[in-house]
Amino acid sequence: MTCRSPYLQLDPLFEDWPAGEVIHVIHDTAYPPESFNPGVDGAGGLRNPARFAPIRDLHGRVVPYLYGGSTLDCAIFETVFHNVPIDAPVKFVDLDDFAERGHGQLVFRRSLRLVDLTTDGLHRLTVPNAELIASPARDYPDTTRWAEAIHRQCADVDGLVWMSRQRDRDRAVVLFGDRVGTVFTGTRIGLPLRLNNALRQAIVAAALRAGIEAD
Repeated sequence: MTCRSPYLQLDPLFEDWPAGEVIHVIHDTAYPPESFNPGVDGAGGLRNPARFAPIRDLHGRVVPYLYGGSTLDCAIFETVFHNVPIDAPVKFVDLDDFAERGHGQLVFRRSLRLVDLTTDGLHRLTVPNAELIASPARDYPDTTRWAEAIHRQCADVDGLVWMSRQRDRDRAVVLFGDRVGTVFTGTRIGLPLRLNNALRQAIVAAALRAGIEAD
């Protein structure tokens, strides 16, 4: 299934993320947790697409972005377990691959205006969850077009929010770096994974619940 194209005029549903409510990230500890992905590689080309990034603004500029989740478990599932197929007969994650990743928390000094991509919002946009949220990576070039259309049509929107595909008990968010600016602070929660037993135990506990081997 491929994702349909966004409409010329969208009618999105908006949701406010309250000031002070934490967004959790699992980030590369070479950078602060509040660092936005620039969306381009060293040669200036677009990086491989994620579901809603990278995108370009109305003037063709690449929009920096940052992914996070409403809980630490959501951030773990969206990063550490992101490439584990749910129907795989054997599920394994090598934690050495994430040795330099760490847990960060972001707190905003103002509320964020987000486009709601949960069931209510998808009904308004008339696009099925299976196409926009649950589609495989091969459809990312199509799903990013929705994020780009929303960014271009909604000048006051800071990002998108949806129920995490990886952990559908929690909300996932992507924030637009050209909209959010510096209205938030980031805090490192402990050391990188290779030196952070608390984070390792949180990952192992989440893996155990999901039937994933993590070592």
